[in-house]
Amino acid sequence: MDVRQDPFLLVALKIDLTKSFTMMMFSYPSITNINPVSRKVLVMTVLKTSRGKLWQTLSLWVLLLAALLGCVASNYGRLTSNPDVARAFQNHRVLPNHTYYYRGSHSRPLVVAGIHKDFVLDSPLWVEIDTQSKDFRTLIDRVSLQGMGNSVQPWGFTIIDSTGREVGVWYSAIRAAAVDVAENGRIVNLAPIGAVTRGNQGR
Repeated sequence: MDVRQDPFLLVALKIDLTKSFTMMMFSYPSITNINPVSRKVLVMTVLKTSRGKLWQTLSLWVLLLAALLGCVASNYGRLTSNPDVARAFQNHRVLPNHTYYYRGSHSRPLVVAGIHKDFVLDSPLWVEIDTQSKDFRTLIDRVSLQGMGNSVQPWGFTIIDSTGREVGVWYSAIRAAAVDVAENGRIVNLAPIGAVTRGNQGR
């Protein structure tokens, strides 16, 4: 069964254990009308059966959670390492048909990204860069300084959406991102995941 097609499965799983335990208790004679030895055997039997139902229910919950997480992950894109992109940024080369943005402050940018013209990035968290100005080189150089004194160096990545489309390019020491792109090309979310200990970027 595909759990995504059954919106009532969560509720059913939640009440399953309680319902089963209640039915078992009422199926036995009144616990107050039997001798202590029989009462002890009865309680142990009920508890043993309940534990079995508990493990069964917990197993179903784990499978359900894994399926739901798989659904969520499948709706997001990713960053794919690309040495050609890294070299383009390191050489301050502007890719055709791309609009460039940075995220973070101007003095300490976290990421510089280039978005292909087929996609739209409209977020106040990303600031467009004039590639004809000195800012383009300055911001890339400041991102490059993220690697000073750190084991993780800035690198180039291709931004891929959940359907495999190449959305743009990414340059940062932060090597993971949430990528959510609508079918019409609007970028719903493009956010770095994690942080980086930056070197002295104040130049």
